[in-house]
Amino acid sequence: MSDDFVVREVERTPERAVLRASVPVDLRFFEGHFEGNPMLPGVAQLVALAHRRAREVFAALGREKRIVRVKFEAVIHPGDELDVTLERSAGGAPGETQVRFDVSRDGTRCASGAIVYQA
Repeated sequence: MSDDFVVREVERTPERAVLRASVPVDLRFFEGHFEGNPMLPGVAQLVALAHRRAREVFAALGREKRIVRVKFEAVIHPGDELDVTLERSAGGAPGETQVRFDVSRDGTRCASGAIVYQA
């Protein structure tokens, strides 16, 4: 049973990163979601593809404050190849940093939104 995605960096600047994530067919997140038609739960997309990767790519984000504008638009299945784009910018209040994320498969958006961090 796999505990994480296989991720490689495709492009990176100080404020933007594009990653390629392979979804293992035996990824633990698929347990119970759903037998016969496995799909990646939204919380796994938020935590493992957006939040965890943002922390790996961008230094010193602070603590998570809120999640905004989250949309889940297409189902992610075992074996999918995903493009994950992360973009960092200033948040709306002093000390905030916002990381926008976009998860897509073959040009189809699967999930998007932003995580706001407080320094």
